[in-house]
Amino acid sequence: MKVLLIEDEKLIRQFIVEYFQKQGEEVIEASDGYEGLSLLDESFDLILLDIMMPGIDGYEVCKQVRQKNDIPILFISALSDDDNKLKGYDLGADDFISKPFTPSLLYAKCNALLKRFKKDEQHETMIEEGILRINDDTHEVFVDGQQTALSHKEYQMLIYFIDNKRKILSRDQLLDHIWGYDYYGDQRIVDTYVKKLRKKLKEAAPYIQTVVKIGYMFDVKESV
Repeated sequence: MKVLLIEDEKLIRQFIVEYFQKQGEEVIEASDGYEGLSLLDESFDLILLDIMMPGIDGYEVCKQVRQKNDIPILFISALSDDDNKLKGYDLGADDFISKPFTPSLLYAKCNALLKRFKKDEQHETMIEEGILRINDDTHEVFVDGQQTALSHKEYQMLIYFIDNKRKILSRDQLLDHIWGYDYYGDQRIVDTYVKKLRKKLKEAAPYIQTVVKIGYMFDVKESV
């Protein structure tokens, strides 16, 4: 993989670069957000992004990256509480790792994230379910002909529901697929995102049905 590492602490950059290079991976370093954004003209498989940096923080970098492409973003941060994670996910982050961490765990998370990302890309270009029409190349979602804007996580959740239509998905299954197997946050993040997704789907919101005490199910026919 080719990784863009945006981190202001030199020692952290060094031990990440050394470990990744031993695995045969290429890492391009940036010491702040401005430098990282200036390197985006190159092609990367993944961005490792610190949150607390001078000049421009990781949240703003993530926001600007998401305006251009869907490259996977993994936040590296000492800010590990759920509120900060939710903010990051809302801006389009794909995963988090909290400081301090081992480089082997970071490397494993990067590989798992890339596998999920590649799997998410394996869909038909146009997807139609009821009044929903989705362009999987551009991630554009239309509800009864009207476009609605979804965050990266909301889009992942919708596609996962559609891929498993008429199957009951537990909160744990949704957490594992969208946030990763090593996410240890509160399961309520799933309910929060389902609520957001339903609101944006408007008339198609009933397609996502609550299964009491278990989770959720996507079914167009039963909601008509």
